[in-house]
Order: sequence, then structure tokens, then C-alpha cells
Amino acid sequence: MFVDEAKISVMAGKGGDGCVSFRREKYIPKGGPDGGDGGRGGDIIFKAVDNIHTLSDYRMQQKFAAENGHRGDKRNRTGHSGETLLLSVPVGTQIRHEGKIIADLTKKNQEFIVAHGGIGGKGNAGFVSSIRQAPSFAEKGDIGEHFDLELELKLVADVALVGYPSVGKSTFISVVSNAKPKIADYPFTTLVPNLGVCKIDDRELIFVDVPGLIEGASEGKGLGHQFLRHIERARFVLHLIDANSDTPFEDFEIIQKELRNFSQTLAEKPFLPVFTKIDITDGELENFLCEEFEKKFGIRPWLVSAATHEGMQELLREIERRLPPQEIEPLSEMEEDPAFVEFKPESKTESSNTRHIEIEKLENWWSIANERLEQMVRQTDPNNPEARERIYDVFKKWNINDELTRRGAIPGESIQIGEQIFEFRG
Repeated sequence: MFVDEAKISVMAGKGGDGCVSFRREKYIPKGGPDGGDGGRGGDIIFKAVDNIHTLSDYRMQQKFAAENGHRGDKRNRTGHSGETLLLSVPVGTQIRHEGKIIADLTKKNQEFIVAHGGIGGKGNAGFVSSIRQAPSFAEKGDIGEHFDLELELKLVADVALVGYPSVGKSTFISVVSNAKPKIADYPFTTLVPNLGVCKIDDRELIFVDVPGLIEGASEGKGLGHQFLRHIERARFVLHLIDANSDTPFEDFEIIQKELRNFSQTLAEKPFLPVFTKIDITDGELENFLCEEFEKKFGIRPWLVSAATHEGMQELLREIERRLPPQEIEPLSEMEEDPAFVEFKPESKTESSNTRHIEIEKLENWWSIANERLEQMVRQTDPNNPEARERIYDVFKKWNINDELTRRGAIPGESIQIGEQIFEFRG
């Protein structure tokens, strides 16, 4: 089964907890704190590869989690970081978050960090200061990033073959390339896109054959509508027309209309019309088709037979001559290097990790929002009074107490930061 869409959830690893430890060695009565930091949680990375061709693995499994960081240890030993989880996807995979494209993996070995692991918690050795010489608390490891994602595969090819069912697309691609599609004398033998590599002199071109289109394909009729997206990336389009059709000109017009209705990008691609199956026509019909087609549409069609190979080599060289240069589009405004991209959620603004806070009065309690402060609270053990006291120290250093007082806060009122509640001391 060809699968070109999938919905998955990813969760990067949680950071390891910091360690609370004190040196206990003979002849060292005042060894002091020596608890090490926790290791960082594992990241989740997507990598484009060319040895898989569908997203079927992501239909079978929808949830992916990287390894958590390990706990810190005594003697200031930092815990091991969690292993990175590498997810392989076909070249041409787009990754969306909340409907927005966040990565477009169009090149082999292109990588993309989708979720960063949580940072490890500090051990108690990291909290030693002139006024806190023997801290008996450590931080918990922070959670890793987690997202619901949509994957969509759009095949990357140089030349796309389009046309009505049974015009000979599968036979064409089997002759010019190494593809081995299903071929039979009935419509819709092609049920999935076929990719084939054609070698012209020292140059390789990738052809894609999608299921035959019919009138109304852009609105969901037939089979081809499911795969029109796969020819959006192609640099050139070959429009195949059965020379033995009762309505060859109408066939051409209908398919061109469907391409325009589906995407303006498709409508503007360079193309060549090609009459196929001339091995079972005569010269008079061929001359009539070429002359009338050129009069009606202003372009001279090509005549080929995939069965006898007549006209095939000449057509391939014409395609090579007309093929536009490969254009590399930037993946996003944020990234300059397309080989490795990194997801930067919009929620992370310039104020991240600063002391800019948002305070809101809600009935008889106060809500405080700041990304760095919320992270510290997440990493604080709510059952350790000394650890919670550290948050109160932050209130003083960041002048949060003064701001709350200015806004009318009364000692004893509740302050919510993330999922924890603190008491306003005034």
C-alpha cells in the first residue's frame, strides 16, 4: 500500500534529575555538596533517505519518544544524556505543525530537529553560594518538547507523466527507466506513483508516473486526484495523449484544465504534448493530429511508440534540452542552510529566557507567566521547602514582589506559576 500522509506525536526526552550528595570521606569532615547534574534528554530528528518510499511506518506507529537523560551522581558526576531518536522519512516529506509547514525535506540526508530534549537538573553542588553553603536540594530534569505533527509525502522528480488512464504512461516509464510498473490493457493499472531513473548520456533524470487522471480529478474523482501533489515538485511535464482516442484534443484540454484547477504551480510548468501508440496508426492520421493540434493549441506535439521505441530517444533529448535548471528554495525565512534545519516554535519570542513577566489578577489569586521562571518551577521539587525557597529568592531578585505590591496584592494571596502555587509574602 502506498501511504503518503500520516499523523504522529513526538516527545523529546526528559532531562535527568540533579543529585543531592555530600562528600563522606575519612579525614575530610567538611567535604561539602558534590551532587552532579542530570543529563540532557534526547532530541528527535527527522532525516530524509532514499531507501524508503512511503510513510507506512508512521501509520503503524504514531507515537515516538526519545530517551530520557540519566540522573546525576555523587562526586559531581553528570548523568548520561538521552540518546537522540532519528526518524527516517522519504525524500520529499513535508512536516507540518498546526497546519503550518515547518520543514520540507527535499534532499537526501537532509536533517531536521523537531523536538529538543529537556535540560538536566542541577545537582546540589551547583547551588553552593556564600549564603547557601550546604544546599540540600537539587533540580528535577525539565520536560522535553512534544508536538503533534502531520507528515505529507510529495515525491521529488524531474519529469512527470500525466494523461488519461491507459494512454501508455506505465509502458513509457518502463521503457525509459528502471521502473517496473504494473501494465495491462485496462484502465487504472497504476494505483500508486511509480518513480524511475532515466540515464541520458552522463545525466540521470527521475521520472514519475501517477495514476491516470479523468475529468473532475481536481475535485476528487477517479484515482489521480490523490497523487496530483506528487507532480507539483517536477520541473517538467509530459502530457501523454492516446493517438487512437476518438477525442484526442478534448482529452488534452480536459487534463490541462484539471491541472490548472488543482494548482497554478502545475499550470505554469513547462510541458510537451506527446501522442503515444503510433505503432498502431498510419502516417495520414499522424500528420492530421500534428497539424490540427498545432493550429488549435499553438504547439507542435511529439509522436512516439513505447512498444517499438519509435521517437523515444529523440523525445528524451528534447526533454533534456528543455529541462529548466534545478531551483533550490529556502525552507523557511529563519534558515539559511537547507542541509540541517531546526524547528523554532512561534511561541518562543524574543522575550524568552529574560525577566520580562506577565502578571494577571484572577479573582483572589495571581497568575505569573514567564518561560524561564516556569521552567525553574517545573524543575523545583514542591515537597522540598529549601527548593521552594529558591523560587522566593527569584521573586526578590526579579522585583516580582514589588510589582505585585504595586498592583494591590495582599500577603497571603496565592500566586500560580505553571502548575505550582506559591503564597505571596509581601
